[in-house]
Amino acid sequence: MSVLELPSGGRRYLQIAQHLADSINSGVFKTGDRLPPERELAATLEVSRTTVREALLALEIMRFVEIRLGAGVFVLPENMRERDRGDLLAVEEVGPWEVLEARRVVEGESAFRAAQRATEDQLAAIFDCIERMEARVDDIPRFDRADVEFHMLIARAAGNSVIESYVAHLWKMRESSLWDRWYDKTRHPANRRRSIEDHKAIYKAMRRRLPEVARTAMCAHIDVLAERFFDLSL
Repeated sequence: MSVLELPSGGRRYLQIAQHLADSINSGVFKTGDRLPPERELAATLEVSRTTVREALLALEIMRFVEIRLGAGVFVLPENMRERDRGDLLAVEEVGPWEVLEARRVVEGESAFRAAQRATEDQLAAIFDCIERMEARVDDIPRFDRADVEFHMLIARAAGNSVIESYVAHLWKMRESSLWDRWYDKTRHPANRRRSIEDHKAIYKAMRRRLPEVARTAMCAHIDVLAERFFDLSL
């Protein structure tokens, strides 16, 4: 495969996805073929492994490939591909990596400000979310609702409406099919319990009015999600 010459602009992972889809359609990769390993694709296409990973997830959504964790990425039969979705480059979803990177910046600051400004009532509501997550660790919909509320309450406690709106927007981006595709692959009870412990660390820092510690705890929590994304065996 030759190195891809990418046009400027657009989302890089979508451009890579389109290139791979074109290679599949043209027969470079045939039904049942296993695509080259992620590391090899990244080197050949001169992009990061993160970009390749997001491209492969996009292709799986389009049913061009099937990702079998620990085994590889395999080309699906032509009749399974969702051609009615149109050109991959028309998709305007933000990749998970960019969302996590932005969350680290914005939510780190929201935790910092909340540690300075949160009222006792706000802290109590934040702790209530943690208790609900503990009680619903095996009830994913309710666990997720408490998780979202935890982060939104911290954003509100930061006392800055712009920060609050940014956090809400970033969480809205999690509703994309691309996010769901990779996040569902990390849906393990142990990971949910780890999230609870991370939330406790964030809460304790805010409770003790330690802004820098709260920011660090929030960033560390988001870094765990990023590590799960990067550690997937594609």
